[in-house]
Amino acid sequence: MFQTYFESARAMADAGVKAADPLTLAMPQARALQDAYFAHFNLDLPPIAQALDLRIPGPVGDIGLRLYRPTAGTSLPVIVFVRGAGWWAGSLDSHARTMIQLAIFSGCAVLGVDYRRTPEHRFPIQRDELLTTLRWLREQGAEHELRDPGSPVIFGESAGATLCLSAAMALRDRDEPAPAGLVLFYTNAGGPKPTARAYSQWVWQQYLGHEGTSDDASAVPLLGEMHGLPPVWLGAGEDDPLITDTLELEARLSAAGVPHELVRYPGLPHGFVMWSGSLAPALDALQTASQAAAGFLRA
Repeated sequence: MFQTYFESARAMADAGVKAADPLTLAMPQARALQDAYFAHFNLDLPPIAQALDLRIPGPVGDIGLRLYRPTAGTSLPVIVFVRGAGWWAGSLDSHARTMIQLAIFSGCAVLGVDYRRTPEHRFPIQRDELLTTLRWLREQGAEHELRDPGSPVIFGESAGATLCLSAAMALRDRDEPAPAGLVLFYTNAGGPKPTARAYSQWVWQQYLGHEGTSDDASAVPLLGEMHGLPPVWLGAGEDDPLITDTLELEARLSAAGVPHELVRYPGLPHGFVMWSGSLAPALDALQTASQAAAGFLRA
């Protein structure tokens, strides 16, 4: 039975399940606590026809991938999924429900990318691992019965949405094949802000490798040019403290003439898509985004 967001959050709190605070805990402890938090969202996963773990060579070592297929034995278009979790946490398991439901709703294969985490690895490693995955898809995706693997949709949330946008800009600037479209939930693309909460500033410090703001548009994509990007679908909760980044991105896309759509979700916070197992609006949002992704692949 679906609950409201506040009912779901209260039930988790009553069960002692909470997100980790990496500002007050040693990183191994913070990650262990965050893994336990993520596990709560991945109970009783929907059945899926195929889940295949892969490893490919990357810029600093092998990159872990997971390929979900809603149907077996059929050539399918592909969506590349890039998780959030502040660049420091998460794994292929942490967002399993999101990837499985994305595959089911879209009718497409979904390829999750287990990019390396901060602070052990900083920008541009995470973006470059995504770019490496996209090149691997172009060259070897057909071997895994993936249709048109050189033109996937890139689907990201939060920090992952920022990576998707950075990767799309790099592909454009290097004259490499563009993705069919971008699906971005509550992007964190504007860089560190002096007025932001301490956690947000810490996340960017670990990613960039220094305190304070940055003028590097390849790392902070809202500093860059939006012209020439593929079509974009944007989703954000209206109670998200980072919604200003999504609204600024929408305005920048409009000014650059990039086809796009923005859907705002009343009463929902940052990171709400992970709640799709217990929160009906989150499930509806994921279904809407999945249909947008499938539409980009059909265009």
